[in-house]
Amino acid sequence: MSSIRQIFPIVLSIQITVAVGITGWISFNSSERAIQKLTRELCNNLNYRVELKINAYLKESVRINQALTTALRNGSVNPNDISEVQTEIFNTSRELNSQNILFYGNESGTMVGIERQNDANFLLRIREDNTSPNRPTYELSNNGIRGKVIMNEVYDHRTRPWYIDAKKSGKAIWSSIFVSTTDGELTTTKATPIYNASGGLQGVVGMNISLKQIKQFMLQTRPSDQWHVFLVEGNGNLVATTSEVPVFEKNGNTVKRFELAQSKDPRLQDAGLALRKQLGSTQSMENLQVVEFNSNGEKYILSMQKLAQDLELDWSVGIIVPKSIFMQEIDTNNRVTLVIIMILLAVNILIGLAIASWLLRPIKNLMTAAKEIEEESFNSEALDSVAQRQDELGQMARVFQEMGSTIAERQNGMKGQLFKLRQEKDEAKKEVIRSRIEQSQSLQALLTRARASRTDSTSTTLTSIDSAFIHRCQQELFDLIGPVAKIILKKALDQNPSQSQLVEEIARQIPNQLQSEQFRQRFVSER
Repeated sequence: MSSIRQIFPIVLSIQITVAVGITGWISFNSSERAIQKLTRELCNNLNYRVELKINAYLKESVRINQALTTALRNGSVNPNDISEVQTEIFNTSRELNSQNILFYGNESGTMVGIERQNDANFLLRIREDNTSPNRPTYELSNNGIRGKVIMNEVYDHRTRPWYIDAKKSGKAIWSSIFVSTTDGELTTTKATPIYNASGGLQGVVGMNISLKQIKQFMLQTRPSDQWHVFLVEGNGNLVATTSEVPVFEKNGNTVKRFELAQSKDPRLQDAGLALRKQLGSTQSMENLQVVEFNSNGEKYILSMQKLAQDLELDWSVGIIVPKSIFMQEIDTNNRVTLVIIMILLAVNILIGLAIASWLLRPIKNLMTAAKEIEEESFNSEALDSVAQRQDELGQMARVFQEMGSTIAERQNGMKGQLFKLRQEKDEAKKEVIRSRIEQSQSLQALLTRARASRTDSTSTTLTSIDSAFIHRCQQELFDLIGPVAKIILKKALDQNPSQSQLVEEIARQIPNQLQSEQFRQRFVSER
């Protein structure tokens, strides 16, 4: 059977535990939301800074490309004069401090390109003889004077991706990413076709953009080594990453670029799989996306955002950061909060148990008092401590004391009355016994006198009445009318009746007709 002493502390503890648990859950969820908000803000800020660097780098290359394109289109430089084009490219590269190679190649097969090495030296890559398959590379001084040949490679710009793409599109484009023949790194080209007055293609102005330089920007921008930044195309292919794992493989003339989900860096691969699971592909991504994923048993946060569209590049910047960076302080706070919650929970439970004991102890005393009242062993002094309370329990204890005293008094009175009734009953029994003895003695005396006074004729009749029968008549008559029976029986016997006449004589002398008939009926079978 359930007891309040057991249920009350349990219910109280459950309520406190639930309340504390809900508070902790709300606190944890608030921390999670704070982490998500902080992550978005930090990643958005880093995305913005990386994007600024990349945009500045790319826009500078676009500006240099446009400067040379304008000179070739407006006729200030003759596109068919390679020497004149070389001078213009050299001046432009030196004035605008470009680090990438700026070049021009025409349809006839000649081309010229200049690349800055440092503040005082340049490299000249030129193909002056369109019949020769080779393109020598010269050292070039700060004054534009050729030095020695440092390389002589087979090269035809008309077969390169940037030239083919620009010729095909008929407008300024970003070429598909390819492996540069000069440094073996991934490169893209801002290529602009040049047309003559009749609309024929004269050549293509190009500015190579080394993606290796973009990697350096990302390494310089990230807050620490724990942050990983990458650049990815809309088709999922990696452009650059701060990871040391390569983003492509080259086997002879075959180049294999890795998608984000195929990277040999486990974090990049898991990030790509998580992004694919949530978005399907980076092409479907519009705004800033934040995804959580696991890699090697650790939680990471992935933030993805597209580059500004004014560059006409379908590239997205991605940031991977361990969640533990944000969680360290919050985890510490959560642990402290948990300890505080557990202490408060224990204190509240102890307080609850103390309150329960304070409430239940007097109830237990009242229950004991009720049982003692039932067992007639109540002692009102046992409730004195409870009766001193000024609350409802104290009032109830005082009522119990009054009730117990009243019941005890009544029980004692009833016991006295019961004892008196028992004495009276015993006396009545004794009186009945004495009365019956006296009646028996009187009967015997009557019989004796009757026998003595009978005549011979009546003697025969009297002796026919059995003394047991006379005793029975006396008993039945006494039961019906009480002590008067002795008088009526004496009168009936004085008539010297027979057995049947005795019954009739007694019945006749009974004053109450109903009692008279009842007496007759008791002797019907014997008459």
